[in-house]
Amino acid sequence: MKQARVLFTLSLLAAVTYAQDLAGTYAKLQGAAPEVIVSALGCDDVTTRELALAQIARESRVPALAQAAAEALAHVARQEVRAQLIAALAERGDQAAVPAIRRALKDADPQVRAAAAAACGRFKDAKAADALFEMLGGEQGEVAREALRRIPGKSVDARLVKQVRRGQGAERVSALDLLAARRAVGIFELALDPSLFTAGDAALAKSAAGAVRAYAPADSFGRLLDFSLSLPAPSAELLAGTLAATFGEAADKSACERRVCDALASCGHEHAALLTALLASGQGSGALHALSVRLEADSLDVRKDAVRNLGKWNSQAALAPLVMAAKRERDAGAQTLAWRAVLDIVRRSDKIADASQAVSAIHQALWHAPRREERVAALEALPLYHPKAFEVEWLLAKVEAEKPELATDAGRVKGGLVPPLADETVK
Repeated sequence: MKQARVLFTLSLLAAVTYAQDLAGTYAKLQGAAPEVIVSALGCDDVTTRELALAQIARESRVPALAQAAAEALAHVARQEVRAQLIAALAERGDQAAVPAIRRALKDADPQVRAAAAAACGRFKDAKAADALFEMLGGEQGEVAREALRRIPGKSVDARLVKQVRRGQGAERVSALDLLAARRAVGIFELALDPSLFTAGDAALAKSAAGAVRAYAPADSFGRLLDFSLSLPAPSAELLAGTLAATFGEAADKSACERRVCDALASCGHEHAALLTALLASGQGSGALHALSVRLEADSLDVRKDAVRNLGKWNSQAALAPLVMAAKRERDAGAQTLAWRAVLDIVRRSDKIADASQAVSAIHQALWHAPRREERVAALEALPLYHPKAFEVEWLLAKVEAEKPELATDAGRVKGGLVPPLADETVK
């Protein structure tokens, strides 16, 4: 116990002594001449150096201090202190330090070069651009990239454009991403270059598609559609999200829908999936008609594609064509797909304006779907339309009376209705 008290007393005395030394060092540096503050950077004591850096960064506003610290930058022995000094000068924001920081981009130490690159970006130093471009492919590439993002000027943009057009591999991707991050003028036009999508570089194509999406004007749907159809289908698919977004934002959606329908009628099968997905995203009357026609195509793949897209409808409008397709379909897989599409729509009860149409579609599924799985799923969708559709009670009774294989399931659904049916309440 006595030994513990002695140790505690010694630690307390050490803490007091340290606090007194810290206060004394701070008092010496606060308001000191620039050369005194700068000389403290060479001190072996970490705390003294940190107090000196704080004076340079924000606490002393003596104009000569920035110049003195910048001049001392090349002579500070410790590499980590040089990096810290650069950060402090950047925080101070005095332009007098910029030339010395720019020279530090060539420092032998990578930590110092990284700090200098970050500071040049913070100062928006256009004269540092050449050195920063040289750093892009190296160890400090990410820091240099961020610095270039912050430096304004057409000369930087022009150099990046040149790299996109004539560079190699990752250099093109990096330059295109950097132009997009800089919000460069003309980035949308630059990204609409077929060679970016067909060069065989997946990363470059993805980067170009991202730039198109970020900067596509609201009225650009027609142009984007034509451009997409000029590309091979895998490349065009990269623009599917942008096409859907601009389609949704178009001032005249009907005109855009007609344009897609015309393209679908004239293009080859390669781009058909892209176009039918666009029609499903618009869900207009023209789109409904075009997809319904495709339900009767000779090609099984075309019929399945039409079913999948009509199954995305958020209204009862697609139920009738889907039910008809499901009843006449002879391919088992396509038939199951059609009934599932019907059930997908009826389960979106919050989107259905006419509950009677939904119950009618459920009725058809109960009587004509060949698999028990879809018939039970149809039964379980009925409570979504109770009590707003009086046909629910009638249909449950009909199933119990005429479909013995579903009678138990129908009774279970009937017993779970909320509010319960009148006869169930009595029971």
